[in-house]
Amino acid sequence: MRTSNAFRSAAARGSEPDILADALADALGLDVGTVVPESTFGLLYLSDSMARHGAALLKRLQAATGVRHWTGCAGMALIGGREEFYETPAAVALVGTLDPEDFRLIKGPVDSFEGLLEQLQGFVSPEQPARLILHADPGFAGLEDLLTRIDRETAWFTTGGVSSGQGEVVQFAGSVVAGGVSGLALRDTVPLAARHTQGCSPLPGQYRLTETWRNIIVQLDERPALPVFREVIGEVLARDLRRALGYIHIGLPISGSDTGDYRVRNIIGLDLDRDLLAVGEMLNQGGLILFVRRDGQAAREDLERMLAEIRTQCPEGIRGGIYISCLGRGRHQFGDEGTELAMVQDALGEVPLVGFFANGEIFANRLYGYTGVLTLFT
Repeated sequence: MRTSNAFRSAAARGSEPDILADALADALGLDVGTVVPESTFGLLYLSDSMARHGAALLKRLQAATGVRHWTGCAGMALIGGREEFYETPAAVALVGTLDPEDFRLIKGPVDSFEGLLEQLQGFVSPEQPARLILHADPGFAGLEDLLTRIDRETAWFTTGGVSSGQGEVVQFAGSVVAGGVSGLALRDTVPLAARHTQGCSPLPGQYRLTETWRNIIVQLDERPALPVFREVIGEVLARDLRRALGYIHIGLPISGSDTGDYRVRNIIGLDLDRDLLAVGEMLNQGGLILFVRRDGQAAREDLERMLAEIRTQCPEGIRGGIYISCLGRGRHQFGDEGTELAMVQDALGEVPLVGFFANGEIFANRLYGYTGVLTLFT
């Protein structure tokens, strides 16, 4: 597959913000003497341990590269090329140039649909197709409502993720912000390809939520929930239900999907006396669920499927990409560090690629878990 050098990516380690910014600029091949078009933008992801230095790093990076328009966020682990950066202060960056009329920073923090419309006024209307790459604060409780309104009331398609960290988390959107969402809006004249991989294998059958209370499953198909769960997972796993919760999750089928798509949510508790299941999602009585098994082999197979599909969308090559993966993936699901990224790069042909491991992943205007979301500039 042909690739283009129109986009550049870089990664650097370091605990001093100025030194880290200079190392990124140097690796990008951009210095004070480089003439950088005003229409150049950058994506920046920073280790959560460095989040308190976000403003200083961003200011230095803008000066060192000449790139003014940056968006991104902090993450507990970062993605740069083939590397996954865990437990080390680091930053990764991707820069590219587009027509200045084709992109706008969502400077945020946006905490409502109306606020998002205001940010994009004069750039793209709800009726016009557009792509949004969003970064969300993990404390923003209105994210799913915002995505739902985008899906119902606009022609926009969103990808992105929820920033992750053990302490302070920040977003970059021209400056350092916190709360709500920020990101990048692109007109549909910018050629993009996007796919997601969930890394789970559905177990046979779907089940009707015949009785629920908030996030508690009381009955499935008019039977107590826990006995149904035992039957689905099989005798071996049913011997140790607490252990089974490390492998088995529920899937919420997405209405109208022609690919059997679903959102994965944890089973967060069991009530052995009352045969109840508690899950990490408010439930709609009368809806359907399925059970899914999450393991390394399923993750590999689904990632390979996704990569094969997205390659067919890029016959003219790839300029650069963003990969946002779940914190539960990476080394935790694929084994050695870098295995997941090596699969991506082997399939795509060593493209400029950055990203982070997220607290939740955004794809097609929905919030997912245990998912990898790949967005490519083609």
